Amino acid sequence: MNRRAWQLLDAAAGVLDRLGAPVRTRGSKEPPPCASTTTEDLVRLHFRTRSTHDHVNFESILAALTLLDERPSRIVETGMSAWGTDSTRLFADWVDAFGGELWSVDVRLQPLVHVRESVSRRTVLTCGDSVRFLRRWVRSHAADCSVGLVYLDSFDLDVGDPYPAALHGIRELFAIRTALRSGSLLLVDDTPATPELCPAGMREPAERFLAREGVMPGKGMLIDRYLEGAPNVTKIHHAYQALYRFD
Repeated sequence: MNRRAWQLLDAAAGVLDRLGAPVRTRGSKEPPPCASTTTEDLVRLHFRTRSTHDHVNFESILAALTLLDERPSRIVETGMSAWGTDSTRLFADWVDAFGGELWSVDVRLQPLVHVRESVSRRTVLTCGDSVRFLRRWVRSHAADCSVGLVYLDSFDLDVGDPYPAALHGIRELFAIRTALRSGSLLLVDDTPATPELCPAGMREPAERFLAREGVMPGKGMLIDRYLEGAPNVTKIHHAYQALYRFD
């Protein structure tokens, strides 16, 4: 399917989302039989076979999933991915191995189509605006909206002008905030701690923004400022991604 066709489908899906009837599906793959594994083995296998073993996000994602203690958990992801980190399929594998469910949303239809046949029914895929999705998700789980891990990665970062991505990120946080209870984890992508952690083409504009604004550009730069010093919130990892635990 060509790019124009996907754009038309995305526009139609956007209309449905605004009308309160977003495109949504569960994965179609049969859940695999229970296999003896560990989080570390699962994450290492994922990065070795689907990504790269030296990926900049390996340590932060391993840290986040390890903190779930291999107990059934809800994972909520904005920014569906079957490329790069390939986080959606990794999280789907994790809930298949240890229990729970994954909800993932993307404003584009293509990732949903790409992912659905490689994940099981424990994974729910939605096409729509991520802030709207998170608000609806909280309302639909009013009796118990607590989550184990929230992963925010839904807006492409421009390090020269990071405010659109950062504003979207903090709107996402406010939309899901009531679900972040004691023990919940928040992982935010594209939030480099230093210019050196940026991909080569992003380093110079990141350095210029840091010199001008006094803060590193990133999707989570406003989230980081909002959570800094907040009671019962601990930042436990910060490299290219930022990981927080709510206590």
